[in-house]
Amino acid sequence: MPHLAAHARWRDLQYKLQHPDHRWKIYILIGILVYLVLINQVIHLRPDHVFLALVIFSFVLGKQRAKRFLLDWLPFIAFWVAYDMMRGVADSVRGTINVVSPYRLELWFCQWLPGVTIPPFDLQIVRQHSWWQPVKSAVDSICGFFYLLHFVVPIVLGWIFWHTTNDRPMFYKLVYTLTLLNLCALATFMIYPAAPPWYVYNYGFGQPEPNSNFWGTSAGNLIDVDRLLGFSFFTTLWDSFNSNHFAAIPSLHGAYPILLSFFACKKFRCGLKWLPLYPLAVWFAAIYLNQHYIVDLIIGGLYIIPAYLLVEYFLYPNLFARFAEVRKEPRASEKVVA
Repeated sequence: MPHLAAHARWRDLQYKLQHPDHRWKIYILIGILVYLVLINQVIHLRPDHVFLALVIFSFVLGKQRAKRFLLDWLPFIAFWVAYDMMRGVADSVRGTINVVSPYRLELWFCQWLPGVTIPPFDLQIVRQHSWWQPVKSAVDSICGFFYLLHFVVPIVLGWIFWHTTNDRPMFYKLVYTLTLLNLCALATFMIYPAAPPWYVYNYGFGQPEPNSNFWGTSAGNLIDVDRLLGFSFFTTLWDSFNSNHFAAIPSLHGAYPILLSFFACKKFRCGLKWLPLYPLAVWFAAIYLNQHYIVDLIIGGLYIIPAYLLVEYFLYPNLFARFAEVRKEPRASEKVVA
């Protein structure tokens, strides 16, 4: 039965993680993650820091695996470097920011919902009510956690495909679908710079002054989570990585959870009934924190379709399969001692 097979795979994964040969690698990985967090707090995290950390960890796996790691993970690294090189580009060459049109599209889309105008704005009114205050801190923290997973889950799922299950074809399909999705999003950010709802909510429909950051941080209501934490974690992270303030369409927070859940269900056959849970949690967080309109998220989800189809039926079989489909290394238990 499918659920028994999934349970067996989960038990096999737990055994691998608890095995002494792998446990020390987990400790090194934790140390690297702590290093990245500390670097981000002190001098802001840059792609070269991430690249260095990944290189160090790859050599823990052995020379051959290190070379394969660098080859297979290059798209992630290249995207981080490219994104860093484009820091502020979408803002500096933007011309006119689309402030009104996304708002009107959201208003049109939500007109069928009774008692609702603009969900991100409506939720800000709820957040200010006195009756909401007892649960506000808890909901803010939960939403901040799910919103932060945007940076974590792709790497974790990619690592599970690449290392834990040694499924390089699935890894290649995931990483290149993400890469193509990212490139399409970056192109759209430059062609159609769109203001997020927090900008409209705080500053209205006026055009921002050229080369001005008078609107402050792009973290939006995530600063409330920083106040709970007692330090500027989300503010620093968003101002370091989210370099373009006006890059709301398409929402990668809308696209990533759907794509990652799809690949996870496809790999582990967990059933489609579980597919919407993670995306719905991230989507609610994006709206609740006033980071995205619903239409931003939907458009982001639609970007998945051409990216996935192009990789699955053209790029992978014609280009990437020759790199991904190599002979698997035998497990220690399968090696024959002469």
